[in-house]
Amino acid sequence: MAALFRALALRLQDSGERAILTVITYLVAALLFILAIAAFIYAAAVALTEAYGPVVAGVVIGVVAALLGLMTIAWLSLRKRSLRRKMLLRRLAQPSLADTAATTLPIMLQKNPLGVLIVAAAAGFLLQRSTQHRK
Repeated sequence: MAALFRALALRLQDSGERAILTVITYLVAALLFILAIAAFIYAAAVALTEAYGPVVAGVVIGVVAALLGLMTIAWLSLRKRSLRRKMLLRRLAQPSLADTAATTLPIMLQKNPLGVLIVAAAAGFLLQRSTQHRK
């Protein structure tokens, strides 16, 4: 049994190390991407300043940045809406807690009546506590 726990602990440690390496890799990639965007904006500002002057260059870069920001916000809004729709469909597809309890409680009651009584009392207590209004 100890060998099983040791193997499980090693597997969890390996997956934790992989997760940390993945996060570090994404952070470095994000930093490099932000650096590339900053270099692009600087190059565009220099090119536009030489061609049209500093005022026009500032306005053009500001408008482009604002449009990109609005497009990003719109994309995130659409993504959030589709995720909510998927979550709602998943929730509707899952059986309700009452249905699950109605089918599993009789089986549990036959196997361990005292355990079901304790769980039901604890659930009732927690529900009663959560519905109380705090003053």
